[in-house]
Amino acid sequence: MQMFTQISLSLVLGIAGIVILVLGAHWLSTNTMSKRLNQYVASPLDNTRSRVNTGRNQSRVISGSFVNRTITPGIKGVGRFFGRITPSGALENLSHKLLVAGNPMGLGAREYYGISLASAFLGVYLAFLIFRRGAEPINIILSLLTLILFYSFPKIWLNNRISRRQNSVRKGLPDAMDMLSVCATAGLGFDQSLQRVSEYWDTPIGHEFGRVINEMEMGLSRREALKNFSDRLDIREISSFVALILQTEQLGMSISDTLHAQADQMRIERRFRAQEQAQKAPIKMLIPMALFIFPALLAVILGPAVPILREVFNSL
Repeated sequence: MQMFTQISLSLVLGIAGIVILVLGAHWLSTNTMSKRLNQYVASPLDNTRSRVNTGRNQSRVISGSFVNRTITPGIKGVGRFFGRITPSGALENLSHKLLVAGNPMGLGAREYYGISLASAFLGVYLAFLIFRRGAEPINIILSLLTLILFYSFPKIWLNNRISRRQNSVRKGLPDAMDMLSVCATAGLGFDQSLQRVSEYWDTPIGHEFGRVINEMEMGLSRREALKNFSDRLDIREISSFVALILQTEQLGMSISDTLHAQADQMRIERRFRAQEQAQKAPIKMLIPMALFIFPALLAVILGPAVPILREVFNSL
């Protein structure tokens, strides 16, 4: 019993560490570059604090939260250490996945691969500690579960970030098309319409529109900026939207009519996706019903009859 308690405590501590890592990743979702710009450009330094020591010895002000100053460099340091042995063939695929996920925590491909490798090593170590306590079936099962959990957690986390970002973009895309159509109908050009939507919408699609405008201001053509926009999201609706806009520009058609038709089409597709999810709900409800609801119903319905049946069989 004491051994089982120690094993359970080890698993609880491991799960708690994973939860802390996930919360830290959520807190660190903002871009590091924007924080530095806000620190050194948007917020000027206090004169009384910056002029304490003149000459070469000037005071250094510690800024940022504890998570930004300790946990993030530690995670990235572990990733860089183990990422040195990253296969070159896996870097391109990982870089694309991280780009689609929005570069969470500012991780690069090598850093993410290193974190995945470190998590796998930790899972192997914990599984070994559990298995060495005895070859009982419960220890073997717990060792396998620990190994699978730590090995699969980075992949599940990255896929979850990709799915959440893509679903958020799909959800707001029809409304963004409506706003672009209204702006184009009012007389604004396509670039100005993207700028207006990016200024007033604090959503993933609004941020991506703003990034398109920034790339065009940096010298890229509209075709290249829209192509990068499609590659960053890897969504079928975005790819069709970009192809339609480029074709409209090439043929000299009306941008406002094209955007209006695209908004109607995307709204219909969003309704179809909602209907598809609603039709999947009964199937998804079978598992919790079979595990939690049906046993309780059987206990309530057949429970009072069990003593009577026992007396009948005992009398025979």
